[in-house]
Amino acid sequence: MTGSSRYRAVLLDFRGILVHDPDADWWISEAHRRIGRSTNGDEQAWLRDALARIPDLPGYDEDERRVDTSVEANREVAMRRLLGVGIDGELAEALYALDFDPLAWPVFPDAPGVVQEIRARGVATALVSDFHVDLRPHLSANGIELDTFVISFEHGFQKPDPRMFTMALEALGVGPREALMVGDRPSHDAGAALVGIDTMILPAPQAFGPRGLDVILKLL
Repeated sequence: MTGSSRYRAVLLDFRGILVHDPDADWWISEAHRRIGRSTNGDEQAWLRDALARIPDLPGYDEDERRVDTSVEANREVAMRRLLGVGIDGELAEALYALDFDPLAWPVFPDAPGVVQEIRARGVATALVSDFHVDLRPHLSANGIELDTFVISFEHGFQKPDPRMFTMALEALGVGPREALMVGDRPSHDAGAALVGIDTMILPAPQAFGPRGLDVILKLL
């Protein structure tokens, strides 16, 4: 590794940092389309409200700590949540399946260029993500090549577990003080700070477009 960067590695979250999370209306409309159903304004509004009530379900915080530790855990938690707020079984299945589709993970237009520039400066990169499917093919197909990947479902634990971050450091051969973590959820990504990694939390944008990830380059 060459270069004179302040950091030798940048650890990146997936959803909210490299890819956008579409809004509730998109999820509802796309899930309906896939099962051949239409929806009117009143139903759309009811479903938006139902999805917004998921964090109020009993056991939500406990489930959050394991939802991405395996595909099995993800399905059990996600389906229980969708059914728990009154969404019917067919639509719940469609919403769940959609979360495994790359169509639901649109890459921010500036993300590939920023990652390429990070690596061009001699800084290693890692994906550190709570997720339930292999994200490597999607990122590669969209011009994002990273040096290592720590995806929670492959290891049986998830952020803010310190192992998510220390595994990335070990794979890259760098120490905590030589790395920068970039995420969008303090509850999860700030776990990096607990192991001594400088951590930058960027609020997730509401609309799809350039993410403003060039802010990372200003810190290198």
